[in-house]
Amino acid sequence: MSRVTGIIYALDLGVACGFAKGRPGDAPASGTVRLKDKGEAIDIAFANLIAFLAEEFTREKPELLIKEKMLPLQAYASIGNAESTVRAHAGYHAIVEGLCVRFGIPWDDVAESTARKHFIGRAHLGDRDETKAAVVQRCHVLGYMPRECTDDNRADALATWDYAIAEFGRCPPAKLAMFGERA
Repeated sequence: MSRVTGIIYALDLGVACGFAKGRPGDAPASGTVRLKDKGEAIDIAFANLIAFLAEEFTREKPELLIKEKMLPLQAYASIGNAESTVRAHAGYHAIVEGLCVRFGIPWDDVAESTARKHFIGRAHLGDRDETKAAVVQRCHVLGYMPRECTDDNRADALATWDYAIAEFGRCPPAKLAMFGERA
């Protein structure tokens, strides 16, 4: 793929769907959209993801979309997740990929561990909560999120976006910061 200079759109897919978007070299816009409320059926989340992304892509079409790669099926078995979780995640990925085809947007996947290693220097720092906290902290250090924001879905999308601007935009960071640096 040639160097991407337009908008790169990154997603952290889930019921709380983190997103980040922006051009390499610019500050990204980011946030989290809640796709369904507790107790609602998964098809509500699917419909809301379609509506959200269609509106986003109609407003401003990205040059590239990047998302965290879906876990391999055997990983779901090892972490004890239900069939409904596998179905939900497969559905999110299928919707994103279908909309990318519909809107003519190239897309790619990145392993969560690869994006995190790029962003925080290691794929994992202790347990899940410690790793998520490190990603949030790095977002604060780089000025991607306000200090009062601790939304790890948004932070994961920003980490994926940061990976994508380096990998596909070939853009150096706007601010150099050491791994582990505090905001």
